[in-house]
Amino acid sequence: MRPLSIRLRLSLLVSLLTVTIIAVVSVVSYVEQEESLLRNVDEILRVMGEGIAAVLDDPQDAETRDAELQSILGGPHARSPAWCRIWVDGNDSDWFVSDLADGPHRDGLLDPPSEQRPAVGQTSFFNMVDRADRSRKAPYRALWMRRVWRQDVVNVLVGRSSRHVYHELREFYRLLLIVGGALTLLAFLAVPLLISWGLSPVAQASAQLGAITHRSLGRERQRSQIAPELKPFMTALDDMLGRLDQAMQQQGQFIADAAHELRTPVTVLKSALQTTNLQRRTAAEYKAGIEEALLDVERLERLVEQLLSLARLERPDRLGRSVRLRLDALLAEMADIYDARAAHQNGRVVMAQTDAVWVRGDESELRQLFANLLDNALRYGPEGGTVTISIEDRPAGELTVSVHDEGGCIPNDALVHLFDRFYRVESSRSQDSGGSGLGLAIAREIARRHEGDVEITSSRQTGTFVSVRLPRR
Repeated sequence: MRPLSIRLRLSLLVSLLTVTIIAVVSVVSYVEQEESLLRNVDEILRVMGEGIAAVLDDPQDAETRDAELQSILGGPHARSPAWCRIWVDGNDSDWFVSDLADGPHRDGLLDPPSEQRPAVGQTSFFNMVDRADRSRKAPYRALWMRRVWRQDVVNVLVGRSSRHVYHELREFYRLLLIVGGALTLLAFLAVPLLISWGLSPVAQASAQLGAITHRSLGRERQRSQIAPELKPFMTALDDMLGRLDQAMQQQGQFIADAAHELRTPVTVLKSALQTTNLQRRTAAEYKAGIEEALLDVERLERLVEQLLSLARLERPDRLGRSVRLRLDALLAEMADIYDARAAHQNGRVVMAQTDAVWVRGDESELRQLFANLLDNALRYGPEGGTVTISIEDRPAGELTVSVHDEGGCIPNDALVHLFDRFYRVESSRSQDSGGSGLGLAIAREIARRHEGDVEITSSRQTGTFVSVRLPRR
């Protein structure tokens, strides 16, 4: 099934909410109107009851009393005459009964419902139902009052027609149907238009975003007509596009640099082979040419391996072979390996005495990290110098591994670029030294994959320190 669009969902939701509100308001208005009209009837009955009580309190003959009671109730020719019955508890004869024609009220007048009987001194109001047809709306409203008069309990039952109340309620009900129906129809017609108008800024933003290409990612975009509610979203989106543009520029620069770096050994290799092939040579000369070509192939192979390593390290995957290992033992082993290599240049690689240090990580990646640092220290440090490896505890469960060489000729303006790919310090990191400018970039990526980082400081007085921060386990 095809999912509903957001616009249609909002339209249905708002329309249903509007219809619900209209229905609730209509029901409440109808109930309030009914209660208000019945209160008016009850107030008239209460005034009649007080008048009847006053007549009973006034001693006079029965004929005068009946005349006054009939005047309070209204004559039989009145527009809305009331009827009344007065009797004493325990006495079968009535004191007074209105002279009205037979009707649906007469049975209720002679035999009122016992459940509506009030306590002595109290008054109750209730609807008089036609006993012949209880499904009909009650056409009469009644008051039942009981009070003590000359040691007798006198009952006063007064009723009045409430047909006009329900006539007005029917008219009010028709009015609610007309107004409610019109508002409901208006809601179903207007709500989709209003929602479409409200979502128009989203459509405008979508059109602007659709016009963005990889060539216009970094351009400044004016969004003065975007709704204020969308500006935080568009600002965050602009920031994301800016970061994406920067990443794409870095990727383009990386591809250009990689192509340049790969072209140099390929060109040298091609030139060596062409030179060797220009004329006939002796076997020794051919062998020397092949050996020179193999050196260029090895350099090309190292560069390709570094590029692959950097691409693999930049993937968002977690460490594949994370284990708990002794970092001090790993560094001691590598110090012995590189010490033998440094001996060819009359140099040394030593490791400072330290306690057992445990970390968690990928052993092969950590070996590559420190191999790059030691290789740089031997390659660019002074000939015959000493490279020192040390481990230092840091607060918050971290440790620092420092690789120190006795050089210190790295300019300050070059320190911030040392971790850029293919960057070389002109005075010492030339193509002739065999470096590609990727070693430190790979080292930093490995450190960050292990929740750490790499920092470099250099001065002529203290030498060069490459510090690797790692979490201690």
